[in-house]
Amino acid sequence: MNPILSGIGRQYTLYDADYLDQAEPELFQVQTHRDSGRLRGHATGRGEAWFLSLNAGTAVLRHYHRGGWMRILGDRYLWTGLENTRALREWRLLAKLHRLGLPVPRPMAALVVRRGVFYRADIIIAMIENSRSLASNLQQAPLSPELWRRVGRCIREIHEADVYHADLNAHNILLDAQDKVYLIDFDRGRLRANGRRWKKRNLSRLMRSLIKLKNKHHPFAFNEKDFNSLQEGYVTYP
Repeated sequence: MNPILSGIGRQYTLYDADYLDQAEPELFQVQTHRDSGRLRGHATGRGEAWFLSLNAGTAVLRHYHRGGWMRILGDRYLWTGLENTRALREWRLLAKLHRLGLPVPRPMAALVVRRGVFYRADIIIAMIENSRSLASNLQQAPLSPELWRRVGRCIREIHEADVYHADLNAHNILLDAQDKVYLIDFDRGRLRANGRRWKKRNLSRLMRSLIKLKNKHHPFAFNEKDFNSLQEGYVTYP
């Protein structure tokens, strides 16, 4: 991985030169990819994710949007320094985890645009091909106990690196065609001192996410035994 940070005016890009020759601001414009035929589709959520076909491979472009009561600010964040921006922090965390061989997507590029005391940001990551979220899988069919244990082992692997995932939910856990498990969306994620409390809270957040989805979707193949299998995989790792 070869990170390159550059700035033009009040626009800053950080990209992996082993993946991309350059990362001009146009790389982060959805219309540019639509006009060139590189846009493959998109997914909706708190912020839309756009799927791109780049020379470096398939990728996901995500624009940062606020959630909760702060959504009144939309996609604006307070500027407190370039390295404190959401995009650069997530990019650098993903780069560190990827170098360690952990099951996360590889970061490709990030853009930060400053306007006065605020900034807006985007990130592009490599797509995990032929994958679906845990939430999507459970709407189709139950997972085997062994797959639940794999999910638990994946989370434990990230926790062993002292990484806190700020939004550990069933949408941010992916399974690929070979049933390998990945964690995605490390916005607001960070390194933390090793501790049982925050790791336990992370698992509790995931449990609440699964219960919420079960109450919302029918069918949704999840029960207490499934989470017990997940915890078994977590506890017995590696």
